[in-house]
Amino acid sequence: MKIIDLTWRLPGPLATYFLARQGMQVIKYEDVHHRDPFLKWSWDPAFEAVYHAFQQPKELRLIDFNAPDDAAALRAEIATADAVVMSFPQRVEAKLGLQEHEIAEEFSGICFTRLGFRPGDDHSAHDLNTMAQSHLLKMHILDRTDDIIAPPFLPVTGMFFSYHIAITVLATAMRQKGEQAPIQNWCYLQDAVDHAQEAYYPDTLQERTPATFLHNGRFPCYNMYRTRDGGYLAVAAVEPKFWSRFRELAGLEDLGDDDGLVDGPRAVQVKERILARIRQRTADEWREIFHGENTCVDLVGPYHTN
Repeated sequence: MKIIDLTWRLPGPLATYFLARQGMQVIKYEDVHHRDPFLKWSWDPAFEAVYHAFQQPKELRLIDFNAPDDAAALRAEIATADAVVMSFPQRVEAKLGLQEHEIAEEFSGICFTRLGFRPGDDHSAHDLNTMAQSHLLKMHILDRTDDIIAPPFLPVTGMFFSYHIAITVLATAMRQKGEQAPIQNWCYLQDAVDHAQEAYYPDTLQERTPATFLHNGRFPCYNMYRTRDGGYLAVAAVEPKFWSRFRELAGLEDLGDDDGLVDGPRAVQVKERILARIRQRTADEWREIFHGENTCVDLVGPYHTN
């Protein structure tokens, strides 16, 4: 399957990265004079690193979007593809001869997926805006009283959207088989986030307090505890056999079988007991103790910066 990638920033390039990693041929086109914004945001070099990671399994072609010959060569390449993913403004589509009516007239048997925020809405939005609007951010802040709260550590909605795009492209390509007229559809960020929210954070949970769950620190058996030298022991000993072996190896036999999944004030006591024990040793010492053990326990760090 051959896919032409006419996207930038995170969701589209990450979606085609997933598809390329599955063995599909992905060709990403960029304007040589106006490269992907991730390459321009020098205020955080992480963006350039992410750009190159996304690009690694694809072929990159730089053309001049204002040059008629280059635009014609792009359309000729599209004519040999199975699918196109697009997220350029309409004025750029017009330069390239890829407006909806032009696609309908020129191409046959190729599906096109455009990316948008939500149906009928052309407002701009970053990941944090979408999390706020979809209520996913409520899970992050519901029990907090901090005056300044850092966002979640990954661009969650952009990642949800990327998977949604990849699935949409594949589903559209399947629908296109046997059809001559090119299928042109839209894939919306808000749809991707709504679907994820309905699955992971349904309405019945949105007013729950405390707003802690297994995966964000509610229980002692699923947390991270600081070691003596600033590392962390990542404990995910949810099942009884893992919790039992964790207690044995950590020297926490005084804790009970039910203390891993205990709630309320007792959970606070158990977490403090575990922390006091974990802080007695360095990360390397704990790594040696847990080496080769099937306990769902891992070490993180320590990481030192100059």
